Amino acid sequence: MKITQAHAQSHAQAPANPGAGPRAGARGRLLAVAVLFAFLTGCALFYSDPTVRIADVRVVGMGFTGGTAEVVLMVENPNRFALDVHEFRYLLEVSEGEDLWAELAAGTSLDTVRLEGRAEKEVVLSIPFQLRALGSALRAWMATGEIPYRVEGEVRGRGPLGGIALPFRSRGTVTP
Repeated sequence: MKITQAHAQSHAQAPANPGAGPRAGARGRLLAVAVLFAFLTGCALFYSDPTVRIADVRVVGMGFTGGTAEVVLMVENPNRFALDVHEFRYLLEVSEGEDLWAELAAGTSLDTVRLEGRAEKEVVLSIPFQLRALGSALRAWMATGEIPYRVEGEVRGRGPLGGIALPFRSRGTVTP
């Protein structure tokens, strides 16, 4: 196909897009930054944080200086979609009275768990502990028959929009 000079000039003199200009370019950049921000944050703005509570605690092993407990957590996924959790970071503390807390255990579980949408699931963590850390829990239990606790951490995994990191925090009491 042969392009004539007149044809080439007609394309060069086509009217500009009326929406184009400095403002349209700024809007386009703003939109690109917003999309990039949502992508880089793992779209965490579209997720609701899970609810975590302790349902049961079982000592499964004891030694001279420590032991291992199975802490049964009930994890509720309030989202409409499933979350595939591959990392569960936690800090478990027991009350020493008047808003004083003692660390009982902290760590990371790398077990993979699927949390179905708008459902609650039992998650069992195997948690090592030191006997010296049990003093606060035992004193509370002897005084009231209950052990006040708080647990906080982060659930990391994948949702329909990519990688996520959702925080959780909960308080309650365990009655042994």
